[in-house]
Amino acid sequence: MRVLVTGASGFIGGALASALEAAGHTVRGLGRGPGAVKDWHRADLGVPGSLAGACEDCEAVVHLAGVAHTRAAPHEHQAVTVEGTRALVAEARRAGVGRFVFVSSIKVECAHDAYAKSRAMAEGLVQACGLPSVVIVRPALVYGAGMRGNLERLLKAADLPWPLPIPRAGARRSLVHRDDLVRVLVALVAVRGGGAVYTVTDGTSYTLRDIYDVMRDALGRSPGRTALPAGLLAAVGRFGDHVARWVGRCPWDTRSLAPLLESCVSDDGRVWGDLGMAPRYTLASGVADMVAARTGHKVYP
Repeated sequence: MRVLVTGASGFIGGALASALEAAGHTVRGLGRGPGAVKDWHRADLGVPGSLAGACEDCEAVVHLAGVAHTRAAPHEHQAVTVEGTRALVAEARRAGVGRFVFVSSIKVECAHDAYAKSRAMAEGLVQACGLPSVVIVRPALVYGAGMRGNLERLLKAADLPWPLPIPRAGARRSLVHRDDLVRVLVALVAVRGGGAVYTVTDGTSYTLRDIYDVMRDALGRSPGRTALPAGLLAAVGRFGDHVARWVGRCPWDTRSLAPLLESCVSDDGRVWGDLGMAPRYTLASGVADMVAARTGHKVYP
């Protein structure tokens, strides 16, 4: 079938486009930049008119694109994630699309910031859109070779000669490897029926120290033997909040330290059972894959 993938040039979208083509589907990509696949619709979710014709002749849509940065202003999340999804759904309905897969976020379940609220609102639009088959996917924190963001920075920190005294206790996070998420999305494109809301994780949760130690091991670095008290980070964040009030922004205020201070986990494994699948990557094999990618030698679980 022909599948429209929004955000097809991104970290997840690029891998998904390749996997869909490998599964025998025809992919149309959508994004603001230059085409990442042969059939490309250049559009901006913040400009609803640019979506005209995007879904033409498509049987399914996987909607990945949106404002990913949690520090973006609320009006950006509203304009792109909410109103952009509203416009895309209308276009899908006009084109007679049969299957709509919306990739939301696990943060809908554990956060209350503008990012999480906009994702929840977009979920509501998709669920009420009236298309024959819709499904909501809430990935945990997605990682893998080529990623950017906090985990990429943590990997670089883990490669320093001296280990950091990261607390052993504290907030826990669910994770999912990018390739496991892609496998789920490819499978869901072909599944009929609708209304399901799935949270996708690898089935385990981790503290920041757990992740850091696995990274140190994969890099061949010695493990850290010291750790700061978990409560010290909260105190640092509160002090950073006071600094931010004077200078406008502080790189170690409560908001910046949120990934270390706030848990975001789920034990929902329904998607794996419903699809008859299981995650292929553990944290150890996923991090090993990331490290190996630095030298050009991919590791398969």
